[in-house]
Amino acid sequence: MSIQLYSHSKSDLEKAVEIILKKASEFSMPVSKEATQPEDLISQIDASKFLHVSIPTIIDWRKNKELPYYNFSGRFYYSKSELLEYGRRRNHRTA
Repeated sequence: MSIQLYSHSKSDLEKAVEIILKKASEFSMPVSKEATQPEDLISQIDASKFLHVSIPTIIDWRKNKELPYYNFSGRFYYSKSELLEYGRRRNHRTA
């Protein structure tokens, strides 16, 4: 069994990291600018209170892809501005 050792310069490593980050950004899903502000994202429970509907209704809308959402580590979050827009569209449809 032979072992090979490699020595890389700091600039080589910086270029490698740059390439990796560029590739990783290609796989990232874009998040709307409004939703990047933490105060705009609320939990599923808060979303149900915000829209005055039950949690199962929020879950149904999410599963049916009616309601925009964000998934971070298995938890679902909703943008207040997107919830407002969804509520307006939904009320306009039923009115």
